[in-house]
Amino acid sequence: MKTIQIEFSKYESVNFLWSELIEDYGFDKAKKIVSQAIDLQKMNGKKNNTMPIIFSGTGGLALIPIQMLEKEDLKISCKENQVLIFNLKRKSFQILNEAN
Repeated sequence: MKTIQIEFSKYESVNFLWSELIEDYGFDKAKKIVSQAIDLQKMNGKKNNTMPIIFSGTGGLALIPIQMLEKEDLKISCKENQVLIFNLKRKSFQILNEAN
């Protein structure tokens, strides 16, 4: 397993990464990527301890410890079906609340 360090204070919270994911992959594929991220959380994550992350450039998935976000003073309310969309090139992220 590869570990990376992300300093979220150097990244900007935005509201356009979900729409970019749809543009890049199409609506059905983007929705499937989010669904797979939520499934990853359900199978391997720890409730209230991890959050699934989607790397928007590749569609890759991972789990991130929520305490990593809290360290950076990001105000998040831990809910089920939340996904962090992350864009390394643009230095931006978006927290998506997926509706069932």
